[in-house]
Amino acid sequence: MSNIHFTDTQKAAIVSLLIEMINVDERIDHSEVSVFNLICAETQVPEDIYNIGRSLNPIVALDIMKRMNDLQKIHTAQLLTRVIDADACDDDREIELFNLICRETGVDVLMDTKS
Repeated sequence: MSNIHFTDTQKAAIVSLLIEMINVDERIDHSEVSVFNLICAETQVPEDIYNIGRSLNPIVALDIMKRMNDLQKIHTAQLLTRVIDADACDDDREIELFNLICRETGVDVLMDTKS
C-alpha cells in the first residue's frame, strides 16, 4: 500500500467516490464512516484535498480514476470494497455502484487478468 502513490487530484477523486459509496444506500453507518476516516489517514489526505473531494462531482471523480494507472485503479477498488464491507450489509445499490465504477474504469478487466 505504501508503494502506491496518488496525486492530490487522485486523492480528491478517491474521497468523492468513497463518499458516494457511503451515501448510495441512503443510510450512513458509523462503521462506514470509521473505515472512510481510516482510509483518509492511510492515504494521507490533507484537509484541503478532503474538502475538494467532498465537493467533487462523482462523475468527474470517475473520470479521474479512469486515468489512474492499473495499480492505482485496483487499489482504489479495494478501498471501495472496504467501505462496502464495513457495515457487514451488502446493499444492492452499493454493489451496483461498485460494478459500474469497475466497468467504467476497466478495473473489472484488470481484476480478471490478475486472477
